[in-house]
Amino acid sequence: MLFTSRRLANTNLRKQMEEQKTQRLNFQKLYRKYKAIFEFSGDPIVISEIKSVGPHGRTIIEVNEAAIKHFGYSRSELLLHDTAFLHPDEEVDIVLPWVGQELTRKHHVFFEAKHKRKDGSIVDVEIHATMIAIDDSPISLAVIRDISDRKNFEKKSQDLHLAEQNLRQELENQIQQRTEFYKALVHELKTPLTPIVLNSEVLEDNLEGESKKLANNINIASLELLTRINELYDMAKGEVGILKITRSWIYLDELVNELFGLFSSSLNHKQLNLRIFFSPDLPLIYADPYRLKQVLINLLNNSITFSPPKGQIVLICTARDSEIVMDVIDEGIGISDDDLQKLFKPYVLTKSDGLGLGLSLSKKIVELHNGEIKAESTLGWGSKFSVILPVCSPD
Repeated sequence: MLFTSRRLANTNLRKQMEEQKTQRLNFQKLYRKYKAIFEFSGDPIVISEIKSVGPHGRTIIEVNEAAIKHFGYSRSELLLHDTAFLHPDEEVDIVLPWVGQELTRKHHVFFEAKHKRKDGSIVDVEIHATMIAIDDSPISLAVIRDISDRKNFEKKSQDLHLAEQNLRQELENQIQQRTEFYKALVHELKTPLTPIVLNSEVLEDNLEGESKKLANNINIASLELLTRINELYDMAKGEVGILKITRSWIYLDELVNELFGLFSSSLNHKQLNLRIFFSPDLPLIYADPYRLKQVLINLLNNSITFSPPKGQIVLICTARDSEIVMDVIDEGIGISDDDLQKLFKPYVLTKSDGLGLGLSLSKKIVELHNGEIKAESTLGWGSKFSVILPVCSPD
């Protein structure tokens, strides 16, 4: 009986010893595993003993190879020093006390800081610090990430943004100055031109024969110059985004017929025939009548100017799907392919003199209506200008 009890006790002891051995081996494997993770981590890791929440309250007790490389100190130079010597002086009394308080209160803190390396260089870092307890002693585990590249990129982005703001402000100032210049220029040109227009009309009414014809020429030329001045000012307003349109519901055929009388003299002078066609299903159009007249006047004026005597000009207004299309077709001198490419660009001279500013302004007006203006031409055979406007509602 006694022998059996001893044998059973020995069996239990051997079993207990084997279990303890297995546990030791498992612990050793686990230790090597976490030791390898710690040592070969790409991020610097600093383990500190927490003694107080003050700036000098955390003493370094272990670092990994990445931390040694990060700071430039040897392991012995880092161990048993408080973490404060790794921060610039301006952070020691401001950032570190806050970190100590947050660790004590939340047991975890994430913050950005600066590290001072052995060579004196300063690097921006991002730190995840966690407080854990080992043998009832509070320990801080800090994982560090170098974010200097990100900070440099952010700094460059901020500098670029500031430079962009300065350039934008400078551009706005230049645009404002140019607008004011155009306004002053228009005023200076209109001041002497107004009496020329009025006096030429008076002379035309009171003269006969050749003198009346000369007075009429002066009146036509001065009105043309006045139109060009107004176009210049409108173009300037369009460039800075202050050219506005005032829409209303209009009948397109009524608007076009109002224009016919404006061109009778020019058409008769060159013996030109202007033919106008309207499709029967034309809807009301929601547009600025003054600005739309401005576009059509410009297109018809160009056609009259560049058409040979006894030629024909056609204006066709049609409804197509959800659009209104106005085509001005002439048998004039046409436009070269090179000039077509720059036809609607402001202040760009073309070989077909006189097609620059007015067409650029027309394009802006049409685009304010959410429409499109296009040109087709064959040199020596005439041109076709198309204004396409959406059929829209006041909404």
